[in-house]
Amino acid sequence: MPTPVTQMPKPDAAQYQGNRKLYLVPIYTLGPDAPAEGQRLLERYWSEVRDHVENLERSLGKAARVYHEAVFVSGEEGLSMVEAMNPKGYSFVQAICHSGAVLEVAEDRDLVQESSDWQRCISVGLMSHKVLTAAMEGFQEATRLRYEHIAKGIDETLKESEPGILFIGESHRVQFPSDIQVFYVAPPALDALNRWRADQIRVAARRFDEMAQEEGRAPDGEA
Repeated sequence: MPTPVTQMPKPDAAQYQGNRKLYLVPIYTLGPDAPAEGQRLLERYWSEVRDHVENLERSLGKAARVYHEAVFVSGEEGLSMVEAMNPKGYSFVQAICHSGAVLEVAEDRDLVQESSDWQRCISVGLMSHKVLTAAMEGFQEATRLRYEHIAKGIDETLKESEPGILFIGESHRVQFPSDIQVFYVAPPALDALNRWRADQIRVAARRFDEMAQEEGRAPDGEA
């Protein structure tokens, strides 16, 4: 079970000496058109993530390997993928890699592309229940295989006593090897971001209901 950094005392390095360690950082992104408040919260989030990870590294060791969800190439090309999908967190990931950590291949290209294609199919609003069910099952299976691939890759590349760092979505279902101690990085800004996003969803839903009610009250004869 991952240990939230915000709910634990400063780690005792001796307790974890010789063990493989993984600092797990939830990926949080917003579109470029997101409101300014959300962008500010996101910048605060990544700043707090940096502080928390640096504290972990001082206690348990610097991350030797970096894994990032949806990245299926290594080196500078992999960093370019990170920049495209996670622009706010990119500078932190880049700094870790330029400090000596290796950006590993976290995923399989075919599985990432398959999962993305199924997700696009679902998002267009499929009318057929049969087709929607097939798309949902395809997406779930591709996602399951992706998580298995991530766990296998970490197990094969993270050496004895090494710390690594994984950037992945909060809702992931990766089952980590039992000999890896996972430290879940959850700074206060993560809760603030989740509350902000929930508020945005509620506001959008309320506006949708109001528009539907207005349309329902349209005078006879009007479209």
